[in-house]
Amino acid sequence: MSLKHIRRLSHAGIRERRPHRHDDGQLFTIRTGVVAIEADGGRWVMPTGCIAWIPPGIVHGASVQGGMVGTSLYFDGTWSRAAMPDTVKVARLSPLLDALLGALTSNEAPTGTALDHYLAVFADAFAREPAQTLFLPMPREPRLVRMATRMLAAPDDNTGLDGWAARIGMSRRTLTRRFQAETGWTIGQWRQQMRLLAAMERLAAGHSVTAIALDLGYASVSSFIAVFRRYLGTTPRAFMPAGGAARSRSLR
Repeated sequence: MSLKHIRRLSHAGIRERRPHRHDDGQLFTIRTGVVAIEADGGRWVMPTGCIAWIPPGIVHGASVQGGMVGTSLYFDGTWSRAAMPDTVKVARLSPLLDALLGALTSNEAPTGTALDHYLAVFADAFAREPAQTLFLPMPREPRLVRMATRMLAAPDDNTGLDGWAARIGMSRRTLTRRFQAETGWTIGQWRQQMRLLAAMERLAAGHSVTAIALDLGYASVSSFIAVFRRYLGTTPRAFMPAGGAARSRSLR
Protein backbone atom coordinates (compact mmCIF):
# COMPACT_ATOMS: atom_id res chain seq x y z
CA MET A 1 0.00 0.00 0.00
CA SER A 2 1.45 3.38 -1.02
CA LEU A 3 0.17 5.38 1.98
CA LYS A 4 1.35 3.41 5.00
CA HIS A 5 0.68 5.54 8.04
CA ILE A 6 -0.84 8.87 9.15
CA ARG A 7 0.25 10.57 12.36
CA ARG A 8 -1.26 13.65 13.95
CA LEU A 9 1.39 16.03 15.33
CA SER A 10 0.94 18.22 18.37
CA HIS A 11 3.85 19.64 20.37
CA ALA A 12 4.07 22.41 22.95
CA GLY A 13 7.17 24.32 23.94
CA ILE A 14 10.61 23.57 22.51
CA ARG A 15 11.16 20.11 21.07
CA GLU A 16 14.03 18.65 19.07
CA ARG A 17 14.20 15.43 17.07
CA ARG A 18 17.70 14.11 16.61
CA PRO A 19 18.92 13.24 13.10
CA HIS A 20 17.46 9.97 11.88
CA ARG A 21 16.42 8.23 8.69
CA HIS A 22 13.72 5.80 7.58
CA ASP A 23 12.91 3.75 4.53
CA ASP A 24 9.56 5.48 3.95
CA GLY A 25 9.02 8.85 2.34
CA GLN A 26 7.65 11.40 4.81
CA LEU A 27 5.31 14.28 4.08
CA PHE A 28 4.19 16.66 6.78
CA THR A 29 2.19 19.86 7.06
CA ILE A 30 2.24 22.63 9.65
CA ARG A 31 -1.13 24.09 10.65
CA THR A 32 0.19 26.24 13.48
CA GLY A 33 3.72 27.02 14.65
CA VAL A 34 7.15 26.86 13.07
CA VAL A 35 9.43 23.86 12.43
CA ALA A 36 13.09 23.93 11.41
CA ILE A 37 14.39 20.99 9.36
CA GLU A 38 18.04 20.06 8.95
CA ALA A 39 18.72 17.65 6.11
CA ASP A 40 20.62 17.13 2.89
CA GLY A 41 23.25 19.81 3.55
CA GLY A 42 20.92 22.61 4.53
CA ARG A 43 18.38 24.04 6.94
CA TRP A 44 14.76 24.89 6.14
CA VAL A 45 12.29 26.83 8.26
CA MET A 46 8.62 25.91 7.82
CA PRO A 47 6.05 28.46 9.00
CA THR A 48 2.33 27.82 9.26
CA GLY A 49 0.73 26.79 5.99
CA CYS A 50 3.71 24.90 4.55
CA ILE A 51 4.22 21.30 3.47
CA ALA A 52 7.53 19.42 3.44
CA TRP A 53 8.73 16.26 1.72
CA ILE A 54 11.58 14.08 3.07
CA PRO A 55 12.64 11.34 0.59
CA PRO A 56 13.39 7.80 1.82
CA GLY A 57 16.84 7.32 3.31
CA ILE A 58 17.59 11.01 3.88
CA VAL A 59 19.09 11.74 7.29
CA HIS A 60 17.08 14.56 8.84
CA GLY A 61 16.29 16.22 12.14
CA ALA A 62 13.75 18.81 13.23
CA SER A 63 13.14 21.31 16.00
CA VAL A 64 9.94 23.00 17.13
CA GLN A 65 9.84 26.46 18.69
CA GLY A 66 6.61 27.13 20.56
CA GLY A 67 3.42 25.19 19.95
CA MET A 68 2.99 23.22 16.73
CA VAL A 69 0.10 21.30 15.24
CA GLY A 70 0.32 19.35 11.99
CA THR A 71 0.02 16.02 10.22
CA SER A 72 2.67 13.57 9.03
CA LEU A 73 2.12 10.95 6.33
CA TYR A 74 4.48 8.07 5.55
CA PHE A 75 4.63 6.54 2.07
CA ASP A 76 6.05 3.31 0.74
CA GLY A 77 9.62 3.74 -0.47
CA THR A 78 8.89 2.39 -3.96
CA TRP A 79 6.05 4.86 -4.54
CA SER A 80 8.07 7.68 -2.99
CA ARG A 81 11.03 7.19 -5.33
CA ALA A 82 8.81 6.84 -8.39
CA ALA A 83 6.37 9.70 -7.79
CA MET A 84 7.96 12.29 -5.50
CA PRO A 85 11.12 14.47 -5.55
CA ASP A 86 14.43 12.81 -4.67
CA THR A 87 15.51 15.81 -2.58
CA VAL A 88 13.99 17.64 0.37
CA LYS A 89 11.34 20.14 -0.68
CA VAL A 90 9.29 22.69 1.27
CA ALA A 91 6.34 24.35 -0.48
CA ARG A 92 3.22 26.31 0.31
CA LEU A 93 0.14 24.27 1.14
CA SER A 94 -1.99 25.34 -1.83
CA PRO A 95 -5.79 24.98 -1.74
CA LEU A 96 -5.55 21.96 -4.05
CA LEU A 97 -2.91 20.22 -1.95
CA ASP A 98 -4.86 21.05 1.20
CA ALA A 99 -8.06 19.56 -0.24
CA LEU A 100 -6.28 16.40 -1.38
CA LEU A 101 -4.65 15.94 2.02
CA GLY A 102 -8.01 16.46 3.70
CA ALA A 103 -9.46 13.66 1.60
CA LEU A 104 -6.49 11.34 2.18
CA THR A 105 -6.59 11.79 5.96
CA SER A 106 -10.38 11.79 6.48
CA ASN A 107 -12.42 8.96 7.97
CA GLU A 108 -13.69 8.21 4.47
CA ALA A 109 -10.31 8.25 2.76
CA PRO A 110 -10.14 6.62 -0.70
CA THR A 111 -8.76 3.11 -1.03
CA GLY A 112 -7.62 0.84 -3.84
CA THR A 113 -7.64 2.34 -7.31
CA ALA A 114 -9.25 5.55 -6.06
CA LEU A 115 -6.33 6.07 -3.66
CA ASP A 116 -3.87 5.59 -6.50
CA HIS A 117 -5.64 8.30 -8.49
CA TYR A 118 -5.65 10.73 -5.56
CA LEU A 119 -1.95 10.16 -4.96
CA ALA A 120 -1.11 10.64 -8.63
CA VAL A 121 -2.90 14.00 -8.64
CA PHE A 122 -1.25 14.95 -5.35
CA ALA A 123 2.25 14.10 -6.61
CA ASP A 124 1.70 16.13 -9.78
CA ALA A 125 0.32 19.13 -7.85
CA PHE A 126 3.21 19.02 -5.39
CA ALA A 127 5.77 18.88 -8.21
CA ARG A 128 4.22 21.99 -9.77
CA GLU A 129 4.26 24.01 -6.54
CA PRO A 130 7.43 26.16 -6.37
CA ALA A 131 9.85 25.40 -3.56
CA GLN A 132 9.97 27.93 -0.74
CA THR A 133 13.06 30.08 -0.35
CA LEU A 134 13.16 29.80 3.46
CA PHE A 135 16.32 27.74 3.16
CA LEU A 136 19.88 28.07 4.39
CA PRO A 137 22.53 26.08 2.47
CA MET A 138 25.53 24.84 4.44
CA PRO A 139 29.10 24.77 3.09
CA ARG A 140 31.09 21.51 3.03
CA GLU A 141 34.73 22.55 3.51
CA PRO A 142 35.58 21.87 7.20
CA ARG A 143 36.81 25.38 7.98
CA LEU A 144 33.76 26.93 6.34
CA VAL A 145 31.52 24.54 8.24
CA ARG A 146 33.11 25.70 11.51
CA MET A 147 32.51 29.31 10.55
CA ALA A 148 28.88 28.71 9.57
CA THR A 149 28.24 26.72 12.74
CA ARG A 150 29.66 29.51 14.91
CA MET A 151 27.52 32.07 13.10
CA LEU A 152 24.42 29.96 13.69
CA ALA A 153 25.29 29.66 17.38
CA ALA A 154 25.93 33.41 17.75
CA PRO A 155 23.83 35.28 15.15
CA ASP A 156 24.61 38.60 16.86
CA ASP A 157 28.32 38.22 16.01
CA ASN A 158 29.07 40.95 13.47
CA THR A 159 32.61 39.82 12.70
CA GLY A 160 33.59 40.97 9.20
CA LEU A 161 35.24 39.04 6.39
CA ASP A 162 38.77 39.85 7.50
CA GLY A 163 37.98 38.73 11.02
CA TRP A 164 36.49 35.42 9.89
CA ALA A 165 39.37 34.81 7.49
CA ALA A 166 41.82 35.23 10.37
CA ARG A 167 39.74 33.01 12.67
CA ILE A 168 39.62 30.04 10.32
CA GLY A 169 43.05 30.43 8.76
CA MET A 170 42.01 31.29 5.22
CA SER A 171 42.67 34.31 3.05
CA ARG A 172 39.77 36.72 2.54
CA ARG A 173 39.76 36.05 -1.20
CA THR A 174 39.69 32.26 -0.75
CA LEU A 175 37.02 32.54 1.95
CA THR A 176 34.62 34.54 -0.19
CA ARG A 177 35.26 32.51 -3.33
CA ARG A 178 34.89 29.08 -1.73
CA PHE A 179 31.88 30.04 0.38
CA GLN A 180 29.96 31.28 -2.64
CA ALA A 181 31.03 28.29 -4.73
CA GLU A 182 29.74 25.86 -2.08
CA THR A 183 26.52 27.62 -1.08
CA GLY A 184 25.66 29.75 -4.10
CA TRP A 185 25.41 32.79 -1.81
CA THR A 186 27.75 35.51 -0.60
CA ILE A 187 28.54 35.49 3.12
CA GLY A 188 26.47 38.66 3.51
CA GLN A 189 23.43 37.07 1.86
CA TRP A 190 23.90 33.92 3.92
CA ARG A 191 24.11 35.86 7.19
CA GLN A 192 21.00 37.87 6.34
CA GLN A 193 19.06 34.70 5.57
CA MET A 194 20.35 33.02 8.73
CA ARG A 195 19.17 35.90 10.90
CA LEU A 196 15.74 36.07 9.32
CA LEU A 197 15.17 32.34 9.71
CA ALA A 198 16.33 32.58 13.33
CA ALA A 199 13.91 35.48 13.83
CA MET A 200 11.02 33.35 12.56
CA GLU A 201 11.84 30.62 15.07
CA ARG A 202 12.14 33.09 17.95
CA LEU A 203 8.84 34.75 17.04
CA ALA A 204 7.16 31.34 17.14
CA ALA A 205 8.67 30.74 20.59
CA GLY A 206 7.12 33.97 21.86
CA HIS A 207 10.19 36.21 22.07
CA SER A 208 9.60 39.95 21.83
CA VAL A 209 10.54 41.89 18.71
CA THR A 210 12.99 44.01 20.71
CA ALA A 211 14.74 40.99 22.22
CA ILE A 212 15.02 39.32 18.82
CA ALA A 213 16.50 42.42 17.19
CA LEU A 214 19.16 42.65 19.89
CA ASP A 215 19.84 38.89 20.00
CA LEU A 216 20.39 38.77 16.24
CA GLY A 217 22.80 41.66 16.03
CA TYR A 218 20.67 44.29 14.29
CA ALA A 219 21.71 47.91 14.84
CA SER A 220 18.21 48.81 16.06
CA VAL A 221 14.70 47.45 16.37
CA SER A 222 13.54 49.63 13.48
CA SER A 223 16.27 48.26 11.18
CA PHE A 224 15.24 44.68 12.05
CA ILE A 225 11.58 45.46 11.32
CA ALA A 226 12.52 47.10 8.01
CA VAL A 227 14.62 44.12 6.86
CA PHE A 228 11.95 41.63 7.96
CA ARG A 229 9.22 43.51 6.11
CA ARG A 230 11.34 43.90 2.96
CA TYR A 231 12.10 40.18 2.66
CA LEU A 232 9.02 38.53 4.19
CA GLY A 233 6.33 41.01 3.20
CA THR A 234 5.03 41.63 6.73
CA THR A 235 6.16 42.97 10.09
CA PRO A 236 7.62 40.67 12.75
CA ARG A 237 4.67 41.36 15.04
CA ALA A 238 2.19 40.39 12.35
CA PHE A 239 4.17 37.33 11.25
CA MET A 240 2.74 34.92 13.79
CA PRO A 241 -0.95 35.70 14.29
CA ALA A 242 -3.03 32.72 15.40
CA GLY A 243 -2.90 30.28 12.50
CA GLY A 244 -1.42 32.92 10.19
CA ALA A 245 1.59 32.77 7.95
CA ALA A 246 3.84 35.24 6.26
CA ARG A 247 4.32 35.50 2.56
CA SER A 248 7.82 34.47 1.68
CA ARG A 249 10.06 36.06 -0.94
CA SER A 250 13.46 35.13 -2.21
CA LEU A 251 16.13 36.44 0.13
CA ARG A 252 18.92 36.16 -2.38
